[in-house]
Amino acid sequence: MRSALLRGRDHVELGALELVAEGPAAIALSRGGALKRYAHTDPNEDCAAFALGRHGLLLAVADGHTGFEASELVVEHLLANPAPQWTDDPSAPDAKSWPRHALATLCDANEEILAERSGRAAGASTTLCVALVLREQGLLLHAAIGDSHLFLVQRDRALDLAGAVAPPSFLGDSPASPRELAPRMSVGAEALDEARAVVLVTDGLSERGIGVSDPAGTVIAAASQAEATNLELRPASLARQVCERALAAQRRNRAGDNIGVAAAWLANS
Repeated sequence: MRSALLRGRDHVELGALELVAEGPAAIALSRGGALKRYAHTDPNEDCAAFALGRHGLLLAVADGHTGFEASELVVEHLLANPAPQWTDDPSAPDAKSWPRHALATLCDANEEILAERSGRAAGASTTLCVALVLREQGLLLHAAIGDSHLFLVQRDRALDLAGAVAPPSFLGDSPASPRELAPRMSVGAEALDEARAVVLVTDGLSERGIGVSDPAGTVIAAASQAEATNLELRPASLARQVCERALAAQRRNRAGDNIGVAAAWLANS
């Protein structure tokens, strides 16, 4: 398995954008296009990652709250533990077993965040958005907790698969059993028949008064622009375009937020 991770604490220059791409996957990360106008702990609290295996591709973004520690920890947990099995093992999860795999992973991550606090009642928490692309099965498995986005990009629309649970909650908020955590997360499986791309992005894209007014339309526009480039450049172009459009909106609004993007280009032409 090959992987890449962008940590918010490593990228704190205002307006700058960091990008990593390999094969069909790309990640982008930025502190934001303007200064944050809300209370926060660290300049950049988001993370983005991908993992490429023989049988699958994993994408993840996490939006930290009250510090970068929780978002970094949960994405590192994904890359170290389930990612090798999910992407390299031919017996990867299927649509039937996926909810069990996803719930177990989020429960483990929640416990790990709480354990890192060493008894402190309050501390950093995070959203998590995960997509597992299984091309051989023609399947997208997805799970999310919090208010980050997961778009399945088709020809003329972008479906946000992570927006089903309201109000949003976060990993690290409190101890939670599987029974307690399950209603707070969204989980599902989608066919890849008409998919052009998958885009995961934190709410720096969409936060009211900060990001863009039409997140889905922005993702479609970014995908259309990426499609005009050479096939091998499309993942990087897509991640960059989504991030840059969010940064431009933040500059116009004179209010910023961190932005993490993880994208996969799925169309072969």
